[in-house]
Amino acid sequence: RISSMGKVKIRISVLGHLPYFIDQKKMKKWESELFEIVQEIGVYTIVENSDGDNWEFSDSNITSQLPKREDEDILILLLNVPLQDNYFARRFTDNRVCVTYNEMTEMLKFNNIPLENLLFRVLYSVSFVYRRYGDRLPSIDEPTNFSHDETRGCIFDMNGIKSDIIYSLNKPQLCHSCVEVLTGNKNHRIDKNLINKVQKELKKIRKARYYQILDFVKRYPVLSIIISSVIAVV
Repeated sequence: RISSMGKVKIRISVLGHLPYFIDQKKMKKWESELFEIVQEIGVYTIVENSDGDNWEFSDSNITSQLPKREDEDILILLLNVPLQDNYFARRFTDNRVCVTYNEMTEMLKFNNIPLENLLFRVLYSVSFVYRRYGDRLPSIDEPTNFSHDETRGCIFDMNGIKSDIIYSLNKPQLCHSCVEVLTGNKNHRIDKNLINKVQKELKKIRKARYYQILDFVKRYPVLSIIISSVIAVV
């Protein structure tokens, strides 16, 4: 059957201390045909220390500190601590997901990518996964195949090399194979019209205008000089 349910309801909260600014207004104003952000952003404290050999927090450690999900479909927690297996996003029980900015903040700032773009990418990917698996998120131990190892600028890039994340945080996409998977699932097919709308929405996840112009100048220096000269003459 084709999934024609309403929007996926997502609540965003913070677990621990975030030593940088996340534009909450930008997140609340974001409009999507796939999901909607509900309620105010809550803040919860990390009360346990890391228990991994490399100062990471194990799944069991994080699970013991996660707040309970309320009436939202998915609860997303933002953190700034390393997660098990060095993931930047990790699924937990009861449709809960942790997104850590540990190591990611410096990477995004160096490439002039807004920190919110990482969260937006996760919002879209987990919403599609939620619909694909019959309105639930599979546990971290459950075999899945929705990510691909090749970096394609797609929201389902695995990003085993974390620095590759930058290619799916500036005008990301749903790659052709992912579209086929989402629309070809016999049990929970996603409507192609929704896919097309989301593709347009993903293009809005981009750098600030100033850095877009800067990237254009770097990529086409001669053309940029010609355009500048023509404008100056006019």
